[in-house]
Amino acid sequence: MGDQLLPSTDTIFPLWGLVHTVAINPETGQRDQTFFMKLQDQLGVLTFASALDAEIYCQRLAAVGIDGWQRQRLERIDLARVMAPVPESERRLMLALGFFASDTNDLLLDDEQALIPPLLPVPFDMQHSLHGISQLYIDADVMSFVHQWWERIGGTSYPEQMHSLECWSDLTLSQCAAEALEKVKIISLTQYNQAWTSVGTTEECAVFAPESGTWQFSPLEGRRQRMVH
Repeated sequence: MGDQLLPSTDTIFPLWGLVHTVAINPETGQRDQTFFMKLQDQLGVLTFASALDAEIYCQRLAAVGIDGWQRQRLERIDLARVMAPVPESERRLMLALGFFASDTNDLLLDDEQALIPPLLPVPFDMQHSLHGISQLYIDADVMSFVHQWWERIGGTSYPEQMHSLECWSDLTLSQCAAEALEKVKIISLTQYNQAWTSVGTTEECAVFAPESGTWQFSPLEGRRQRMVH
């Protein structure tokens, strides 16, 4: 990554976190309960570059009885508070980029029946003004990487589709996420590993394209070796 830092509010798309509906800091009005994800030895706040991915993730949580979570603009989450126990040099955003899928075009679930997003650990800097206002800064190259990733997984028009979500109402976005979940098969990673040997399998990523109303699947490495059902 390069050295240029951008305020999160100046990025080419907004970033989203998850908050619990009852977790409001009465002093600031900001949300201060959110999702943490661990990737190897790194711990960070689960963050979505796509409002649609965040909504799909929340709706799946609700479907398995994990209620009360909703998407929220990242700048409205009190990151300084929730990450206070973590040394500043180790603080990360775990940027979710679509969802892991099988090469049989099923979305994969973890042991808690939640969807599994590919995660990009992103360092960030919290700068504080004299007026007590905090501003989140992230590396400018992250935005370019996400744009390229979306093109690779969803096709050349996919970044534009994600940008257009800014004009959508909450109801429209919720309906699109519900449609996406209705149109895909879902299987636990454990079940998938029991059903298939590792021979011939390919790790894939999936995103939902609102324009076509279909899921787009793409192998993360190499080519798909087995015909899908």
